Amino acid sequence: MTKPAHDQFAEKMVRLLMWEAESGGFTPADLADQVGGSPRTFENYRYQSMPTLAGFFGMLRAVKPPQVAKKVAQQCGGVFVPLSNNGPSGLSSLSKQTSEIMKETADVIGAVAKSLEDGKVNVIEKRCIIKEIDEAIEALLRTRISLKEKGQ
Repeated sequence: MTKPAHDQFAEKMVRLLMWEAESGGFTPADLADQVGGSPRTFENYRYQSMPTLAGFFGMLRAVKPPQVAKKVAQQCGGVFVPLSNNGPSGLSSLSKQTSEIMKETADVIGAVAKSLEDGKVNVIEKRCIIKEIDEAIEALLRTRISLKEKGQ
């Protein structure tokens, strides 16, 4: 038997996955068609029913839900970096990505400076700083991946 905290996390992930599927335009019939099963089964996942692990991963592969991916990555001590293959290429892309790196790095510096105004960093400020650092890391990784893929 699993611990209640694990069950709660799993339920939250399934609900979030179903919400992202619905927000992305997926209907229960679409999910049933792509993953296998009946539309009624996928409707039940929105409320109390839990999919098998294979069913959960089938929906992940079909929906590609960024919020679920971020939560799972956080639970594993990492960050999720969505890859975009449909953006501009060449120097304009690199310029845009560099601007994003600079903006995100400035956000980190701003969050640290704001939190140090009173000489200490509280829990909420720490979370904010970590969030900003994660966003800067994501911008750097997107640029690194883009350069590697495009051979720039």
